Amino acid sequence: MKQGRTILAVLLLLLAAGCSAEKEQSKKTADEPSSKTSDEADYTIIEASAQQIEHIQGIGYPGNDTGLYLSSSDGLKFYKDGIWHETTSLNHDYMGFQAVKEGFIVSGQPDKNSVIKNPLGIVKSTDKGASFKNLAFSGTSSFPFLAAGYDTNIIYMINQDKSEELEAGVYRSQDAGKTWETVSLKGLEADTLGMIAAHPTHPEIMAMSTRSGIFFSQDRGETVKLVSDPVMATALAFTENSLYYAYADQEKVQMSKIDLETMENSQIKIPFLSYDNPITYIAADNKSKGRLAISTYLKDLYESADSGANWQLLLKNGRIE
Repeated sequence: MKQGRTILAVLLLLLAAGCSAEKEQSKKTADEPSSKTSDEADYTIIEASAQQIEHIQGIGYPGNDTGLYLSSSDGLKFYKDGIWHETTSLNHDYMGFQAVKEGFIVSGQPDKNSVIKNPLGIVKSTDKGASFKNLAFSGTSSFPFLAAGYDTNIIYMINQDKSEELEAGVYRSQDAGKTWETVSLKGLEADTLGMIAAHPTHPEIMAMSTRSGIFFSQDRGETVKLVSDPVMATALAFTENSLYYAYADQEKVQMSKIDLETMENSQIKIPFLSYDNPITYIAADNKSKGRLAISTYLKDLYESADSGANWQLLLKNGRIE
């Protein structure tokens, strides 16, 4: 868990030895029933009290709500109608948060008062975190690096450590977690991995950030190609027609957009961020064209309603007043 909270792990994950040479193999997991907890009846979303968020571990716009979700080491936070909200119970240590059409997919460790198996494995919620359906690896593993297609069944994950179920490496599931296969990443000219992004509606399209730039695939990660300058890329996210990515270049934090039809890059204007405060997550609202959010290593959070032309500060240093 500590590894997922260092700046190196936020920016880049060292490529597991032998990952690119590993032969593709399928792994099966049981489709377990939904997880229920004794706290579920008391689960309520209320206006948030003044607090300091310790770790931002993901952001996104689930399709079954209108707010911006923030996953943290102390549960979910919700920004809606200009107000921050929080939950009254089930404050799980969320990692790998991925917004999808029906809700969200996530990993991590359960609240100490919960009866959910520890670690979470990969789970899905369709009721704003009140309950979960187990998708894979319940009670055996947690995954800080996940990607999920908003309106598809595809999930990508990076398995950092060898386990009884999987070798270390990059995997995908094309059936919402029932089976898993290795991702070949042929053409990856980098010795590191970072964030993975899945296109919201086209399951064959994915991309990955690395210390050497953004690598793009149109065959579910079997082959990839560099589509950016060789920069230290720290975060990325798809919209229907674009791929947004953040990077550190010449001691500046910057953000660009790739047009998926022409593959041309264009610069996005963002608020000034110091080099020690890189962008860690980018989220796009698939229901509201132009709505974006970015979070940073020092827990700043910005939102744009016009594809990045203007930005509103929602959090400074993770402080909810």
